[in-house]
Amino acid sequence: MKSLLHTKPLTYIVLIILLILPFLVDDLSSIIDGFYAILVHPSLLISDYLRIGGLGASLLNLALLMVMNIVLIKMLKLKLNGPIFAGLLTIAGFAFFGKNLINALPIYLGIYLNSKFQKVEFKSLIIVLLFSTGIGPIVSYLIFGTGWAYYLSIPAGIVVGIITGFVLPILSAHMVRFHKGYNLYNIGFTMGIISLFFSAILRNVFKLDLFSFDVSTSEDYHTLLFWLILAASLLTLLLSFISNPKAYKDYPKILKSSGRLASDFMRETSKETAMLNVGIMGLVSLLFITVLDIKINGPVFSGILTVVGFATFGKHPKNSIPVMLGATLWFLYVRHTTGSVGTGLQIAVLFVTAIAPIAGRHGVWVGILAGFTHVMFTPIAYPFQGGFDLYNNGFAAGFVAAIMIPLFDFIRKDKIGEDTP
Repeated sequence: MKSLLHTKPLTYIVLIILLILPFLVDDLSSIIDGFYAILVHPSLLISDYLRIGGLGASLLNLALLMVMNIVLIKMLKLKLNGPIFAGLLTIAGFAFFGKNLINALPIYLGIYLNSKFQKVEFKSLIIVLLFSTGIGPIVSYLIFGTGWAYYLSIPAGIVVGIITGFVLPILSAHMVRFHKGYNLYNIGFTMGIISLFFSAILRNVFKLDLFSFDVSTSEDYHTLLFWLILAASLLTLLLSFISNPKAYKDYPKILKSSGRLASDFMRETSKETAMLNVGIMGLVSLLFITVLDIKINGPVFSGILTVVGFATFGKHPKNSIPVMLGATLWFLYVRHTTGSVGTGLQIAVLFVTAIAPIAGRHGVWVGILAGFTHVMFTPIAYPFQGGFDLYNNGFAAGFVAAIMIPLFDFIRKDKIGEDTP
């Protein structure tokens, strides 16, 4: 008998729920108006679609992006694995925080053209594709944020999106060497480098102001989204145990993993054990935001879903909690000294798990130090990339990992498990 997590109907049930859900929380007129507002927004970091379009429109944006990507995966005859699950959940999260159909499609086309140029199967680039729309704001900004006439802005956005998608697979394969696989958001780091290039041109050649947009957020849906994540996490745990009552027996294998790229927990254990970790990481995320009194808005929701997604692709409590504690120390210091904490630091407590493999390799105390260092570095990275890279924490994490891993590998003379990804 097939496990519940291996049955096709489960996928279709999830998609149907996603398509129905927007219309259960909002009326049709508000959804249409809000969805239009999302599509024509410049979408630079930080753009909270919950504030811009409302909950119904954000959920519709999520549903359409998920349907598009799942249909693509089915067409390419790919099976669900850890990286694909992480990519899908990241898309779901950032559907509240900068990704939409308009800014995704030109990038996808660029990746497809890259596969044709390299004469490789398109499906071999699926992981890059799923994470690629983290740089979607470059498309939206050029079309809707520059103030240029549409006969100029639309071709500019499409062409730059295609070029970005084309070069992304080439660069990402090389960037992983920079941080040796200890930054789980390798694509985010790569996009940060590309964004730095575009930011320099637009700011210095075209004299455009990339930091004049409203970055306010909406916490109006905190309670609903909190309970939604809690219910989804508990349901995931329940499904894991129903599908395989002994799924927990392999869980120590996940906890022993450093999480370094590429750690596919579905392949290394089973789907049931990996999904057990997904449910646990959802609860860990909720625990941290509850203790720190962080309210859920679009960016925070995105952070939680990204943590949950990567629970099949490198993150687990043993390597994630130390870096989150390090970020928490800086969070508490800033709140104590200034009286308030900005959205960037709030989401960094979640996205800091990009460097969870550092704790997985070198232990709790180094993990805490890495998390502390990361959240101090992240705000500095943002102005360089101009807000085009939604995975700004991934951009920062690449530098943190590149600095800390060689130092602590040098200190730790045994260098256990050292290899080159």
